[in-house]
Amino acid sequence: MDLNTGAFLFSILLSAAAAITSDYRRQFWLAYFFRPFTIMLMIGLIYEIRPASFYRNAVLVGLIFCLLGEMMMLLKKKNFLAGLLFFLMAQIALAVAFYSRLKPGFLTWPAILLSLFAGFILFLIWPRLSTLRWPVLIYFLAILTMTRLALELPHQHPGISSWLAAAGALLFFISDALIGLNNFFRKWVRAQIFILLFFYSGLLLITLSV
Repeated sequence: MDLNTGAFLFSILLSAAAAITSDYRRQFWLAYFFRPFTIMLMIGLIYEIRPASFYRNAVLVGLIFCLLGEMMMLLKKKNFLAGLLFFLMAQIALAVAFYSRLKPGFLTWPAILLSLFAGFILFLIWPRLSTLRWPVLIYFLAILTMTRLALELPHQHPGISSWLAAAGALLFFISDALIGLNNFFRKWVRAQIFILLFFYSGLLLITLSV
């Protein structure tokens, strides 16, 4: 790891810790700064340090959409649908990035396990989704596809980069599953800590896979 990457990584970890802590302590003005700033640092790491490539650019676009989605969720009048749309675009961009490194002949077991997990989450939250049923279903299909493609990478391209992408996508998926459960099934007082922890960890691992 070079010095510039190390400096970015240290800043990202520090900012993520500040974001999670301030959000949990309900210090919202600090959270409003550190939550987007953490993603901005990841964007900076890729843009400033990583050489240009299709994979790098697609991940960069995905992070930018994540930043926009996060900002929508932080508005005083939270715009859930707009945030969901931006995160949907992020899933598509990341799925394109992962697919660009793959060839036909996918494993079947990751798709089965992910589908069972996603189906279980949807079963729990479906009764309370009301008018959000179709948007949430479409989003779940998108993040399911993104994660499925990422989990194929270590099989086709063994190496640290592939494992980072796969682990990052899985953590991102778990973070969104926790959001669904916390918002539409049962509230949990410390849920936000784990939601943000998995979210930032997932994005950081995907960033480092570039």
